[in-house]
Amino acid sequence: MLDEQLLAPVEPKQRPWWAGGFGRLLFGQSVSAVGSQVTFMALPMIAVLSLGATPAAMGLLGAVDNLPYLLIGLWVGVYVDRYSRRRLMVLSDLLRAVAVVSVPIAAIGGWLSFVQLCVVAFVVGIGNIVFDVACQAQLPELVPSERLVGANGALQTAGSLSMVGAPGLVGVLIKVIGAPISMLIDAGSYLVSAISVGSIRTPEQHRPSEETSTWEQVVQGWRLVRADARLIGIGGGLSMISIAMNAAFAVLMFYLVNSLKMDAGMVGLVFVAFGVGGAIGAMTISPLAGRVGTGTALVVSPLVGAAGLAALTASDWGLAPTMATIVVFTGAVVMGAGLLGFSVLGSGVRQLLAPEQARGRVLGTLRFIELGSMPLGSVIGGVVGERFGAPAAIWLSAVLLCAAVVWVLATPLRSLRELPTD
Repeated sequence: MLDEQLLAPVEPKQRPWWAGGFGRLLFGQSVSAVGSQVTFMALPMIAVLSLGATPAAMGLLGAVDNLPYLLIGLWVGVYVDRYSRRRLMVLSDLLRAVAVVSVPIAAIGGWLSFVQLCVVAFVVGIGNIVFDVACQAQLPELVPSERLVGANGALQTAGSLSMVGAPGLVGVLIKVIGAPISMLIDAGSYLVSAISVGSIRTPEQHRPSEETSTWEQVVQGWRLVRADARLIGIGGGLSMISIAMNAAFAVLMFYLVNSLKMDAGMVGLVFVAFGVGGAIGAMTISPLAGRVGTGTALVVSPLVGAAGLAALTASDWGLAPTMATIVVFTGAVVMGAGLLGFSVLGSGVRQLLAPEQARGRVLGTLRFIELGSMPLGSVIGGVVGERFGAPAAIWLSAVLLCAAVVWVLATPLRSLRELPTD
């Protein structure tokens, strides 16, 4: 008996779901998220300190980063379905690395201009949307369906944690070596991501080529979204959150500085608190959905975010300054948890609902709807804040967050107990 046991073949130990291809993607994205914080802080600092950019110019610089979502968002999904998604992610990383590294080169050469900064922001925006849609479409091939929400949560957590730890380190780097040179770190992080994604060995699913034109495939993406009320609910909910948050962020900095008398350091800590909350929400939404149901979790998450956002108006509540500050920081954590929770769970649902052969088109259409509505939110926040005050704009944003729940309740998402399998 003992000899038979010794000679029996040993079954290979199964690797955890997060190892292999997804682990390499997560590592690359984690490094890239930290590097991107450098450009996020350094690019506007270069515009202001080195090039003397005006407030209007700063607004333009911020807008061109999101412009590609409006200009090419629908077409990106077509090419994500047509070509290797992994190769597109690698090319996106390399494109962003080249764009970012041009800034320190131009600074050293003495020909850096504001136009170049806008071009860099635009090119990085193109890389962002291509990588984003390709990554979302590729993820279901890297992890089992029951782990998809957890995988999205891990990726979102990496981004949230980079908001927590990176700003302080980036501030030191910019002070020591200067904003232009510090952007070499972001370029390096894109190269790390490209190598990491390129080393994934999980076979990609074969997608037969289609004879229809590019425009017809774009239209097909719209039709597939319209044909599934659950996708409409997710897209509508995320677009309302996008509008609400951009309306709030349009006046939030002004409100924190003028109403709560916060300095730059304290304002930064508020955003750190938001990042901490986002990490908490991303890590806990999957267990919550398993306990109360996916539909219920999709309803609760925006309401939690709205409550946290409303708490940011604490200076108008007649509280002592110290207590008002505590309420604001707590509200930022709660807001981050609710919003990132909905985003993570919604991402998993739409990935599973999108047909494999057209996943890029469906996700590209939904990202176009979601992120294309961002400028509308900024306009709403600015107009309401100018006319009625910043607190009114923040309260309106909280109401808009609650409106995201309507999209869930008005569709079959409301009764969704488990993640969809079709």
